[in-house]
Amino acid sequence: MAKDQTTLSIDKTTKLKAEQMAKKMHLSLSGVARILLNDFADGKIQIATVMVPRDENDFGPKDKIELDMALQDATHGKNLDGPFESAEDFKKR
Repeated sequence: MAKDQTTLSIDKTTKLKAEQMAKKMHLSLSGVARILLNDFADGKIQIATVMVPRDENDFGPKDKIELDMALQDATHGKNLDGPFESAEDFKKR
């Protein structure tokens, strides 16, 4: 069967982690990609997306955690900047 070349864009950290794991298994990264694509094409693996619930402010679970942490910091006077008189004043910090 004739082969077709494909380019994949991925962040460096994920690529390095995947290369390390593939190396442990005596595989190349392209070999891993080939196996995954073949299995996906043959219906052996499925990829699904999960809808993350959002509230009326369009906040998801991670947003709520970050907001809670920021509110706790503000309550304890941690990680605060400002107040600022203007946007220029903010940029000077």
